[in-house]
Amino acid sequence: MNKMLAVLCLGFLSLTGCNQIGLAFRWADTYIASKVDDYFDISSKQSASLKNGIKKDLNELKADLLPQWVARFREIQSEVQSGHLNPERTQFYFDLFMKDIDHINVRFSDTANLFISNTNNEQLEYFAKAFQKKTQDDLQKFQKTAQYQKEMRGKYLEYFEMFLGSLNQEQQKLIDTHLADSPFPGELKARSKAHVISLYLQGNKSTEHRRKFLREYYSNPTAFSLPEYQTAYQDYQHQLKNLVIKMMSTITDKQKKNLIENLNEKTAQLERIAKAG
Repeated sequence: MNKMLAVLCLGFLSLTGCNQIGLAFRWADTYIASKVDDYFDISSKQSASLKNGIKKDLNELKADLLPQWVARFREIQSEVQSGHLNPERTQFYFDLFMKDIDHINVRFSDTANLFISNTNNEQLEYFAKAFQKKTQDDLQKFQKTAQYQKEMRGKYLEYFEMFLGSLNQEQQKLIDTHLADSPFPGELKARSKAHVISLYLQGNKSTEHRRKFLREYYSNPTAFSLPEYQTAYQDYQHQLKNLVIKMMSTITDKQKKNLIENLNEKTAQLERIAKAG
C-alpha cells in the first residue's frame, strides 16, 4: 500500500492526459478500486465503500489543492511570459509539486486505513501473492534495460511535449543523457518491494498483525524500504529536477508560446473542476 491510493490517483490523471482532467476526476474512484481489487480481490461491498471514501477524498482535494494549483499555474504562466522563470524558480515549483504527492497521500490515509481494517485473512494472503507477482514482473521489466529505457524515453518525450510541443535535438539529447546517467532505480525498487513483502510474510501471521503492518507501511513506507533504494531514489529525484531546470532554460520562443497556451488551458480546466465541487 506504499502511497497506493495517491500514486494510483496521480497515475490515472497521467494516463488520461491533462486535456481530460475532468474525466480523470470523474472516473478516478472506479479506476483506483479496480487496481486495489487486483491486489486484494475485494467484494462488491468493499468496492462500494472504497469508492465512496475516494470520492470524499477527491472532493476535499478539489476544494483544497486545486485552487492552489490554479494559482500556481497562473504564477508560472506569468513568469514564463515575463521571462522570470529562472532555474531557482523552476526548482521552487518542482519542489512544490513533489510535496503535493505527500499531501495527497495524507488525504487518502483515512480511506486506506478503513479499507485495510475491513480486509479478511484470505484477502491478506491474496495480497501477498499478488504483491509478489507484481514485484517479480517489475524486476523482469527493469532488468530488460534497453527495452525499459526506450519506454521511459517515450514517457519523458510525451510529458515534455504535452506542455512545450515538439522538442529539438538539443532537448532530446538532454533526455537521452539523463536516462543514460541517471536512470530510474527500478531494479532496486523491485528488490526493495521484495524485501517489504518478505517482512510481511515473516512476521506474525494473525489477521490483525498483518493489517497493522499494512497500515504502518502505508503511513511510512520508507521505514520498510531498503536504504540503498531510498538513497538511489533521492538521487534520481535530484537529477530529474536538474533535467527539468535544464530543459526550461533551452525553450524556444515557439515552445514558450506553447507552454503559456497549455498552462492557460490547464488552468481553465482546473478552475472548472474546482467550481463544480
